[in-house]
Amino acid sequence: MPLSADVPPPVPVSAPLSPDPGVASLYQEIILSHYRAPQHKGALRAPTATVEHRNPLCGDVLTLQLQQDGDRIVDAAFSARACSITQATASMLLHRVIGGTVADALAVMAQIERLLDGPAAVTAPELEALGDLRSLASVARFPARKACVRLVTGAISEAVAR
Repeated sequence: MPLSADVPPPVPVSAPLSPDPGVASLYQEIILSHYRAPQHKGALRAPTATVEHRNPLCGDVLTLQLQQDGDRIVDAAFSARACSITQATASMLLHRVIGGTVADALAVMAQIERLLDGPAAVTAPELEALGDLRSLASVARFPARKACVRLVTGAISEAVAR
């Protein structure tokens, strides 16, 4: 059972994410679904990069492993002692970048950064292409929770740079 601190705060109906309150509810459900049943959680047998990132303000700790073959991300995994948003972001983002190139991964992370600036900063086609990651738009209204997402994007950026 997640602690109340692990459950993302509700997005107010007046949030500019969508005029439809059902969308905000759907975004919350996607995040909670990835938190409850994360993909790519565990450890790799032969990672080519391992990084650990911490958020000293809340105590979240994320260990991320990548296995690359040249410029392609072949596999990835994470372990975390972290909130639901951090773990859900890791689950969704690793699922999205596995199989792609480093350039693809960096482009997706740039889109996520713009999404955190506000959903209007991302074009409709980009938003559609993000799939489940578009649920992170609900985090844009909560500055303290943006750090949860950035913990993951920072770890991936560091890992692909190695």
